[in-house]
Amino acid sequence: MRMRNRFLAEFHVILITGLVVFIFVAFGTVGYMTIEGWNFLDSFYQTIITVSTVGFGEQHPLGPGGKIITIILILFAISLLGYFFSQAVTIMVEGRLNAVLRGRKMERKISRLKDHFIVCGCGKMGSQVAFEFSQAAVPFVVMDINAEAFNHSEYEGMLWIVGDARRDEDLERCGIAKAKGLISVLSEDQDNVYTVLTARGLNHDFRIVTRANEYESEKKLMRAGADHVIAPFKIGGSRIASVMLRPSIKHFLDGLSRAEEIRLTLVELEILDGSKFAGKKISDTGITSISESIIIGLRRPGVPMNIRPSLETVLEIGDQLVLMGQLDALHQVEGMVG
Repeated sequence: MRMRNRFLAEFHVILITGLVVFIFVAFGTVGYMTIEGWNFLDSFYQTIITVSTVGFGEQHPLGPGGKIITIILILFAISLLGYFFSQAVTIMVEGRLNAVLRGRKMERKISRLKDHFIVCGCGKMGSQVAFEFSQAAVPFVVMDINAEAFNHSEYEGMLWIVGDARRDEDLERCGIAKAKGLISVLSEDQDNVYTVLTARGLNHDFRIVTRANEYESEKKLMRAGADHVIAPFKIGGSRIASVMLRPSIKHFLDGLSRAEEIRLTLVELEILDGSKFAGKKISDTGITSISESIIIGLRRPGVPMNIRPSLETVLEIGDQLVLMGQLDALHQVEGMVG
């Protein structure tokens, strides 16, 4: 927001300076026509060569009034015209004009988003989240207070906004009212708390996931309105211990997302109103017959996760299935679930 305001302020300076230069050119032209009795073309030409200091000489001999007009033009118009061109060149050289135009175009695209995700913070963790969203081909926008963070090639083609995630107006620019979820991965816990509080106040229904760098911050973030709090130090420590104690499991988990020859992954599918699976037994849906997809769990609102549910379980609207299988096969299941 601050950067956009700065750009607009610079354009206002240029526009005002250009207007003043135009007034001086008009003043000189009308002055020569009125006082010296010259025609429009001679008067305009004399004004231009005077303010540009090209030194072509006078069109006609000047009287006292014409000399006064020339002095005024030389004293004031040249400095204003020089300032005008210096500001214009600065904007062109630094690419600020392109940045403003690109920013406005991007904000128009963001305003049309719906059911998207907002990623607050584009540090190492935020960049990874953006990469995962990009790979999953889901709509999202990244926001960070530092414009230079978006100069990296990894953000090419992504939607982003320079703004403060703690401010209502900046979150509204990201389309928070129509968003499906928000991820706050700012470097400081207090900033994440403010962001979660602000976001929850603007959208009571969407999902908020955030990070915690300290043990005592987890409860504060939950009280602020976060649905899930991820503690990197816990996950990192658990993963390190797991690699040491259970190395085979580590290789298997890595294979879920990285092994090209296996291409296994996990997906979460929700049974929505109108889905043809609603009211059917799992055995009657045909999910498990598609490339041997495995149902890892079933989560029902208000009920703990059911690990490996029975094939006789009847699916209800709102149920969420966690499946593991090959990526292409799971896309088929997504289409079946509707």
